[in-house]
Amino acid sequence: MTDDQRTDRVTDRDRRAYRIVSRIGFVAAPAMFFLPLLVPMVSGGYQSWAVVCMTAAFAVLVSASSFAAMASTPPDGKPGVHQLWAIPVAVFALLPGAVLSSGLYLTIVSLLSQAAATAPN
Repeated sequence: MTDDQRTDRVTDRDRRAYRIVSRIGFVAAPAMFFLPLLVPMVSGGYQSWAVVCMTAAFAVLVSASSFAAMASTPPDGKPGVHQLWAIPVAVFALLPGAVLSSGLYLTIVSLLSQAAATAPN
């Protein structure tokens, strides 16, 4: 086996791992955002961990995008370069993610509390 064949196998293995990680991230991010919306329906109140989980979903989505870009890097390219843009973008995505998550979660909590207050006994 030549060095080129060995390098190709290692590159293919790495790309396969990048694809798997990106797919997991693309499934986990929506789950991390939408599943905590069920918490106020079950608990009947505000839970701060749910907003944190919903906010983190934005960073997971950016990371999954980075891994997808790493998987499609040409064989002679350096896939690690994509991590250079992913870190600042993920940090930047947390601010609008926090605003959106908090607003949506608090809206649902408010609607549920109003519905509970006006419900007939």
